[in-house]
Amino acid sequence: MRLPRVFVWLLVLVTAGCAAPGSSGNSRRNVESPDAIAAANQVQMGRAYLQRGQREVALERLTKALQLDPRSTDAHTVIAVLFEEIERPERAETHYKRAVELDPDAGAVNNNYGQFLCRTGRYEEAEARFVKAMDDPFYATPALVLNNAGICALRAGHRERAEEYLRKALRLDPRSPGILLDLARLRMEGGEWLSARGFLQRHEAVSPPRPDALELGIAIETGLGDTAAAERYRERFRSEFPDHESAPKLQGEPASQ
Repeated sequence: MRLPRVFVWLLVLVTAGCAAPGSSGNSRRNVESPDAIAAANQVQMGRAYLQRGQREVALERLTKALQLDPRSTDAHTVIAVLFEEIERPERAETHYKRAVELDPDAGAVNNNYGQFLCRTGRYEEAEARFVKAMDDPFYATPALVLNNAGICALRAGHRERAEEYLRKALRLDPRSPGILLDLARLRMEGGEWLSARGFLQRHEAVSPPRPDALELGIAIETGLGDTAAAERYRERFRSEFPDHESAPKLQGEPASQ
């Protein structure tokens, strides 16, 4: 069972005090002009519409924001996310790059662009952006960018570098469910089953049940040959997430003997 790896990316939302796509997070420029304030309001509405899946309305709002304030890093970033969603990567990159040009030292905009580059398979360019994001002393959540750098390194096939980034991220945020789960997955994919189990157990101690974590538990315990433990994870998955797309497949798997 191969499980997907995803970036620390919650679409255009700000969580845990950190900047997510659509927020420069630490813009250094003054945004007190009337046009800039009006643009920021348009970005906020565009972000909300995009979150609800109303892309056409979101595009109208974000286009208006850029008309009001062509130097808004937030507007460029959120509209880039929108263009990615509608599979216009060239236009998305134009706006990600413009956001970086406008605020080249901002950790959040470099992190956002780095994620885009990694998703498009440009791993070395992505790592350079993540490193630039890490250099920002005002970036509130360096563990987030280290986590993203680790995921990207793993996608590029650089396991040792990936683990180095993820362990640095864990030192900064030792109770991060996402980082612990990524380390569990990395160790599992390297065949280090007991270590993978340990990281997964640490994840479970700080996080409510998640479908991807339960699937990972099935894979790890299967790799360890503990059929009873694997079945317990399957049963938890069936009972706690009966409507999940993976649940029907789990129904047909044999119980432990």
